[in-house]
Amino acid sequence: MLKVKIKVDNLNVYYGNKQVIKDVNMNVSDHEILSIIGPSKSGKSTLLHVINRLIDNVPGAKVTGQVCIDGKNIYLDSVNVNDLRKKVGIIFATPVPLPMSIFNNLAYGPRLHGITNREKLLDIAENCLRASSLWDEVKSRLDMSALRLSGGQQQRLCLARALTVEPEIILFDEPCSGLDPISTSKVESTMRELKKNYTLILITNNTKQAARVSDRTAFFLFGELIEIGETKRLFTAPKDKRTKDYITGKFG
Repeated sequence: MLKVKIKVDNLNVYYGNKQVIKDVNMNVSDHEILSIIGPSKSGKSTLLHVINRLIDNVPGAKVTGQVCIDGKNIYLDSVNVNDLRKKVGIIFATPVPLPMSIFNNLAYGPRLHGITNREKLLDIAENCLRASSLWDEVKSRLDMSALRLSGGQQQRLCLARALTVEPEIILFDEPCSGLDPISTSKVESTMRELKKNYTLILITNNTKQAARVSDRTAFFLFGELIEIGETKRLFTAPKDKRTKDYITGKFG
């Protein structure tokens, strides 16, 4: 039986008087890729922001219910949010490399945590670039500005940067929405490799991408979790008509 890494119980989220997530209950297993699909304004990104508490930065936001990681409620007052975000990395749709060299992008996080030895930082950089399938493309130009990389390379660099602080969970918020098919394929291949060591949640508006890379898929609609299950089953025999209508393109 797979270990539960993330457990969401009776989650409700409000932005002021507007409810954006409604009574969501779901588990995410250790070392799985869970895709979350659904039309715009379904609460998908909000869920990711709840899981690593970026929601804390939204004025007027209110969260009720529980989100537990490894059995611990991450909304307890005793939780150190910086430690949580070290454990739960997030990759956004638009890559945002720091305006510095490739190497310094990767050394930034470890330096914040007290690692200053250059050889150690180089080892971390190489390991994380290899894990994000970027090492062979940039190993001879680590001193080059990260801003000179292509969009797909920048996205994989941001992933490598997230890995430098040794997270356990990686959240992807439409990471391929601005990428060409070749770059998208490289990111997807990287995700499948990362699954060996991390738990991944992927938000995607591309149902074919969800079908290609995920172990399970969740369908959200207007803040509600309509259906969650093994990806092949959900795409071939959805239990809810709304899921079928979305997958077949009748709305969304």
